[in-house]
Amino acid sequence: MRIGLDMATISANRSVELIALMTNDTDCIPAMKLARRAGIQVALICIPGCRPAPELLAHSDFKRAITWP
Repeated sequence: MRIGLDMATISANRSVELIALMTNDTDCIPAMKLARRAGIQVALICIPGCRPAPELLAHSDFKRAITWP
């Protein structure tokens, strides 16, 4: 809940150009939609061995894979 509220506040203030989000929780989709409607890019961060939910990919601008120890 807190992440979604922070994303909404950041979107309303337009204080960033990009939000990098590392999650596989589809409850973040409403906040992602809000950010994208406000013109903020949303990047979904993915770690090896974890497949992101297709719904999350649909509501992000792009996916970034990172290495994890």
